[in-house]
Amino acid sequence: MENATFQGIQASQLEYHLNLVKEKYRNEFLTPLNENLENSLEEADCQLENYKSLASDYNEIINDARRENLRRQREIKKQGRNKITHLNSKIYQEESNLQQVEVKNEQIQMRLKQVPTEIQEEKEQISSVREAAKITNVEFYAKAVKMFQERLGLKIEKTKDKKMKFIYTRIDPNDDQKEFCVSFGIDSLSKQYYVVESVPSVSGLQSLIDQINRSGNLRIFVKGVRSLFQEYVNNPVDRPQQL
Repeated sequence: MENATFQGIQASQLEYHLNLVKEKYRNEFLTPLNENLENSLEEADCQLENYKSLASDYNEIINDARRENLRRQREIKKQGRNKITHLNSKIYQEESNLQQVEVKNEQIQMRLKQVPTEIQEEKEQISSVREAAKITNVEFYAKAVKMFQERLGLKIEKTKDKKMKFIYTRIDPNDDQKEFCVSFGIDSLSKQYYVVESVPSVSGLQSLIDQINRSGNLRIFVKGVRSLFQEYVNNPVDRPQQL
């Protein structure tokens, strides 16, 4: 019975020490281990949250980049469409201008084809007018010469040295066909008239020459010379001895 009691005491002591060992093991190993595990789990949770946050930020950045890329693509397409529209409008305008130029060029070419014919017609008209003028002038001068010769008794000749010679008749009442002559020329430098010869010699010719040089009126000169010759015939006493 004592043995049984002793064994019971030993068993109680053994259980007590075993509990102490368990407690010590728990305090020294399990509790720090659990705390480390909890800390690790908390850090892991924090890191996971950080990773989730980073992943969300990354996705947001990716999405922003995608949206920006899409926006740029749409903008580029829009600009491209606008540029194509502008180029098409410019091409249309250039083609329209080219058509106008071609039409004008055709008109010019047609006009150029007509020009030689018109020029020829103008030449023919001018030639006709000139011929008519020549005929008219010839007829006019022929009539004028005939009038001078018939009414005034005046004939105009050109001398060998290219001077002008006026031959008057119908001055002397005693000899209707007697000739009175005066020759004159034009100075090549001064373009002034000057008397070359007068047959017979009469005074007052220089005054008539000065007058024609001032006015250029040859008709007055012709009439004035006839008057001088008539005065010469009617006043034989006052006849000059020389020109």
